[in-house]
Amino acid sequence: MQTAVFQTVNCYHCNTPIRSERDLILGELKGKQESFCCSGCLSLANLLVNSGLTQFYSLRGSEQLNPIQTTSILSEDLETESIYQEYVMDRKDGLSETWITIGKIHCSACVWLNEKVLSDQLGVREARINFATGRMKLIYDRNRISLNAIFSLIRSLGYEPSLYSPFKAETKVSLFSKDLFYRMAVAGFSWGNIMLFSIGLYAGYFSGIEIEFKRLFHYVSWIFATPAYLYAGYPFYKGAVESVKRRMLTMDTLLFSGVSLAYFYSVYVTLTDSGEVYFDSVCTIYFFILIGKFLESAIRLRAGRKVGELLSTLPQEYTILKDKRRVQVSPNTIAKSDKILLKNGNRIPVDGILQTSVAYFDESFLTGESKPVTHRFGDSILAGSICLSADACILANTTAKESTLSRISSLIESSLQSKPGIQRTTDRFSTYFIQAVLGISIATFCIYGFYYQNWEAAVLNTISVLIVACPCALGLAVPAAYVVSNLLHSSKGILVKNPDSLEILSKADQIYFDKTGTLTTGKLSIQEEWISDPHTKERLYSILLSLELGSTHPLAESLKKEISKRFETLNQSPSFVSWKEIREIPGSGMEGILEGETDRYRIGNLNFVSLGRLKQDGKVYLGKNGSLLASFALEDSPRQEAKTTISKLKKQISFLGILSGDSKSKVESLASSLGIDHPFSELKPEEKLQVIRDAQNEGKITVMVGDGINDSACLALANLGISMGIASDLSIDKSDLVLIGNRLDSIVSAVQISKKTRSIVFQNILISLTYNSMMLPLAAFGYMLPVICAGFMTLSSLTVVLNSISLQWRTKL
Repeated sequence: MQTAVFQTVNCYHCNTPIRSERDLILGELKGKQESFCCSGCLSLANLLVNSGLTQFYSLRGSEQLNPIQTTSILSEDLETESIYQEYVMDRKDGLSETWITIGKIHCSACVWLNEKVLSDQLGVREARINFATGRMKLIYDRNRISLNAIFSLIRSLGYEPSLYSPFKAETKVSLFSKDLFYRMAVAGFSWGNIMLFSIGLYAGYFSGIEIEFKRLFHYVSWIFATPAYLYAGYPFYKGAVESVKRRMLTMDTLLFSGVSLAYFYSVYVTLTDSGEVYFDSVCTIYFFILIGKFLESAIRLRAGRKVGELLSTLPQEYTILKDKRRVQVSPNTIAKSDKILLKNGNRIPVDGILQTSVAYFDESFLTGESKPVTHRFGDSILAGSICLSADACILANTTAKESTLSRISSLIESSLQSKPGIQRTTDRFSTYFIQAVLGISIATFCIYGFYYQNWEAAVLNTISVLIVACPCALGLAVPAAYVVSNLLHSSKGILVKNPDSLEILSKADQIYFDKTGTLTTGKLSIQEEWISDPHTKERLYSILLSLELGSTHPLAESLKKEISKRFETLNQSPSFVSWKEIREIPGSGMEGILEGETDRYRIGNLNFVSLGRLKQDGKVYLGKNGSLLASFALEDSPRQEAKTTISKLKKQISFLGILSGDSKSKVESLASSLGIDHPFSELKPEEKLQVIRDAQNEGKITVMVGDGINDSACLALANLGISMGIASDLSIDKSDLVLIGNRLDSIVSAVQISKKTRSIVFQNILISLTYNSMMLPLAAFGYMLPVICAGFMTLSSLTVVLNSISLQWRTKL
């Protein structure tokens, strides 16, 4: 009696081959029996099917996943204060934000499954994964769902989550580039060797060659072409198969179809000794396309790792002063109010206030300027700067995760997940173009094969059409230019949050500037002071300081510094003042009610403090219930680079304006000195919005440049919002570009780069469309051999990539 031989089957969930009966687990799904490799895959398949998430399997395609490990449990409790301090950011809307690196992400199906399952959980507001890095941005309500529950859910899906700290460098991107390099190397090795034999075949084609040598060259070429086809071309095969399963047509569909036709036709010719082989086309196509992809990947890698590499250079330990003792701590454990002792060459881990009389710092990461910057006692020092002094001390006013460096890292991670509008347009066009090319290739094959009865010409011309028409150049036209553009922006201390901002800025008609802290330094000094009752001076100073404590407006910051100096002159300290109610009125000032009192104190402009009874005069007033108690005249000075910046901008954008709540005399005086022709003064926040809205109603593309909470509405309304420096959290949230270096002349660089990028993008699109429109008819009518088509297709892609790279030296900054 013969024993039945077990037939290998694949696991229904993970697609892993099951080679023996003892490893087989049978399970029922919707009344149908399926095969599984383990109970973990059976359990997860039941979960997906019963939850209506079967789309996972169509997205997975033939991809082989890792079997689900049901024994995986949390190795530690994530609901601890130390975990939250290091990894989780509390947002102003009451939600929490963190980044999670998800291991075993294989394909888009894995991305879809994790995003879908997590987004459906109560308490999860956003779960978005960047496939290139395997990193997920998670926004959730910690009162409704815990990190432990989120990690358990991800593990139950068969993936390995780990919390991401901004002080750990990227890894998956590097591995992706290394894999791409190996495939390119294999294709290049095969191409180099096969071309030696192809020269002999080409010579024999024109002058004759003995059949034995021709057959030998064919077989040797077949040997060299096979690893290029199977290994170097695997990503294109995978993309083509996945696109078919999703009932979509992509560039991989065209490319792989053309190369496969060339490969298998050449195999047929080799075996039958009839015709010419095109193994060299297989290697040439894959080699040069992979070169283009590798160049794009290398450029993107530089952009993506810029912050990661910077963060990874932080020392493992810092010295802090604690109870008059020197203690070694890691950067993640530094708390607010810790005094950090810095050595020459140390990178600053947190934002802080300089406690040394004078020190020098390299702020090139933030500003793009390599010259050392001198800071004095009391100056703000931003995380990421490098200490150039032998001994310096700063007082930390943020933790590592709240620092400027961490915020920039988060902003860059978010921006890398978006596509600009013009790229979405070219992607859609490529889809229609691919459909048209497939139609043309089928028509070419049918006409030459069935009508002319010339099957060799039918095959060759069809291969030529598929290869020459592959819109790789069109696919690279936008991303290649934008990646180089982002590198240029980064080198000038400009962070691009919204990829559409480059297109908007390149076409901008009007730029509006906030005045204080944007066109001016924001460092004001009191030139004139009036106190209604000199005997209450110290009391009023204390009320003023405590009332302005919560404001981040540059005017408030300067006033607080000036009043603090008054106390130092008097050799006194401010008395403690408690408020039972306090709030900021954007564009007007601060108001509050003291503990134990009913009187309402206000500090701000005259109209606000006097309850609308008196006309603005540009001073800052302190009042109680509409009665004036004190006034301060503060004078500001324009930024050093402001006049040059405005002069250069006027050559590119004719309409430059100021939107300010300050007095008419101050605003017009500043506008006149800088050369700005359209000053708007004494504006309330809603009036600033109306100015921008009126311009947009006239069809103008508007840009707003600001730096504080009172600018956030204008930044959001304008077609493009630009924040100066780190600004306020709300301003950065509403802006599209962030001038990290806090330099006004960065706007000139941004405009120049954006205009040049737009020009390069259209040049790239024109190159690709011109190439396709010229070569496609020639290929269809048989005037181009597949190898020539491969050369032209590769040349078009390389031309686009090199044209994009040329942006680095063609942009004069």
